[in-house]
Amino acid sequence: MEPLWHLFFIIKVSALFFSTDNLQNIYAVTTDYKVVKYDSSGQPLHTYTNKSLGQPTSLDVSNPMKLLLYYKDFSTIIWLDNTLSEIAETQLAPIGIIQSPVACLSQDGNFWVYDEADQRLKKINSQLEVIYEGPNVQSISNKTIEPFLMIEENQQLFVSDSSQGVFVFDEYGNFKSKIPTKGITNFQVENNQLLYKKSNLANIYQLKTMEEHSIKLPDTAIQVQIESHRIFLLQKEQIAVYPY
Repeated sequence: MEPLWHLFFIIKVSALFFSTDNLQNIYAVTTDYKVVKYDSSGQPLHTYTNKSLGQPTSLDVSNPMKLLLYYKDFSTIIWLDNTLSEIAETQLAPIGIIQSPVACLSQDGNFWVYDEADQRLKKINSQLEVIYEGPNVQSISNKTIEPFLMIEENQQLFVSDSSQGVFVFDEYGNFKSKIPTKGITNFQVENNQLLYKKSNLANIYQLKTMEEHSIKLPDTAIQVQIESHRIFLLQKEQIAVYPY
């Protein structure tokens, strides 16, 4: 299905990246390191700022009531509620994880990290106990994985490495398969589809059939998301929203 490119609305914002939830809310991480939440019509609702932790690395909004905002330079997670009020702060170093380039929510209420020191995926509970630990991932590809983004969806864990592809693990951190397309950094997983942008194309990879089709994007697109019959494009100084 091709979008019609009939513009719904534009949000004027200078963003590093953005996320969308299943309620069509939009979350922009701005170039001055704020998180701004917009409703489904593009109206700003809430803002979060943390001046001490620098640039956010990722924002997981898969649970709109409990967001995971990750700062990899400090190995620190900030938990936010649906009004972007801070619920808690989790530092990984005190539990022995000095550096994790990625972190994401698990659908069971726990969260995942990638322990760079021993190259293992680890699921951690609210008491900061490691409840699942995968095998050393270097055994998968005979080289170190350099994760850019990690997402859990449908009891599977997806980890992108721009030089190797997207690695797929099960709910216990065990390797299942690899999508070998190189150059994938940001991506989205929903309805058994993996969506990623490459050049000026939005590529939709069917996880069950391994078929793939592409949507031509405007040349100005930096990031793309598809959610609830809408396609969202990050462009310079704005996020544009179209029907899909």
